[in-house]
Amino acid sequence: MAADFESYFRRLAASALDEKTEHSDRDSLKALLEQAADDAEPGGRVLHEPRRDRSGAGSPDYKITRGGRIAGYVEVKAIDENLSKILKSEQIKKYRTLSDNLLLTDYLEFIWMTPSGDVRRERLAYSEDLLAKKLALRPERVEAVRGLLRGFFSATPSRIARAEDLALALARRAALLRDFLSEELQRQTKEHREGRLHALFDVFRKQVFHELSVGDFADAFAQMLAYGLFLARLNAGEREAVTLDNVRQHIPGSFALIRELVRFLEEMNEPEYREVRWVIDEVLSIVNGLDLDAIHRDLSFRARKAISRKVRAVNEEEHRLFEKDPFIYFYEDFLKAYDPKMRKSRGVYYTPPPVVNFIIRAIDDILKDTFGIERGLADHEKVTVLDFACGTGTFLLEAFEKIFETIGGPDAGQADQIVREHLT
Repeated sequence: MAADFESYFRRLAASALDEKTEHSDRDSLKALLEQAADDAEPGGRVLHEPRRDRSGAGSPDYKITRGGRIAGYVEVKAIDENLSKILKSEQIKKYRTLSDNLLLTDYLEFIWMTPSGDVRRERLAYSEDLLAKKLALRPERVEAVRGLLRGFFSATPSRIARAEDLALALARRAALLRDFLSEELQRQTKEHREGRLHALFDVFRKQVFHELSVGDFADAFAQMLAYGLFLARLNAGEREAVTLDNVRQHIPGSFALIRELVRFLEEMNEPEYREVRWVIDEVLSIVNGLDLDAIHRDLSFRARKAISRKVRAVNEEEHRLFEKDPFIYFYEDFLKAYDPKMRKSRGVYYTPPPVVNFIIRAIDDILKDTFGIERGLADHEKVTVLDFACGTGTFLLEAFEKIFETIGGPDAGQADQIVREHLT
């Protein structure tokens, strides 16, 4: 059914203008948007986001989805509010970092911020037109707004194909998640209504770090949740979308801590966490829309050849642990986008694989030629591997590759013992 602008206009005029707020005509606007979505491309959904009580957790008023992915947002203001001023606000700047397809409206004027960066605006009517004895819309205005909405709803959700763009997209949403988690922890403490989030905080403070602050925990937890969803996407493959229901099963057993902590996502439908559910949906939309092949190429996955270590793993998961995975370096990109100072304090710096390989082999040669240790790094009685600033662990990985190469490659059952013997 074509969008019925005349009916929409009559519903707007049914209530007094001086009694309206930005929420008064939401149902009428939603109906119009749904009709316009069907006109543009069947299958799009218009979801009204709940009103936010906390400023830090605010989200756009309507979320547009297509095929399980977020295609855009709609922000609604009161009739005759200064939309030109709103366009320059911090609120819109924040939303533009989340989506390149955004619609702003005061019910009568519609402004589309397009994926290409252009701004289109069309006016359906003026507020005084709602007071006229004969309610009528000018056909040229109706067609102009219809065309604008068709463009907005036809925009295809973008697929991220570069590691740098992915790191920035995840980091922005992790920052929003961090702010909410910190605020929610403080609220639970103040109101003495500690929930599952606070229980996790207490466990970490008692068993991991006694001086852990609310801010530090929220920071680490937000990173873990965002990165955990990304890891799940990598292991789910192209055919299956990651959801809150299946995310744990797609996180490898080698990431046991992340696998357990993402259980928190089961809480997203609880009242105290619903205000941040939209951020989690954002991350899911991003990871489910990744162009994994392109990102593999961007990280030079296919250009690098893993050193053969003749290791026979007992299963595919264990095999991956011995493979050179380009995504082991991606965490550095993510942390750099999220918090460059944290990246420096944690020593997370990328060293190109050829450089790492050269350094490790040079050390192995020195141990053999200068110190007379015949087996070099592989002599666990004389050599201990120590990395003071482990970062992404690439030096350790390369060291064990050299060890396995020297001893001819252990079987899967010996690998764990060898690591324990050489690592401190």
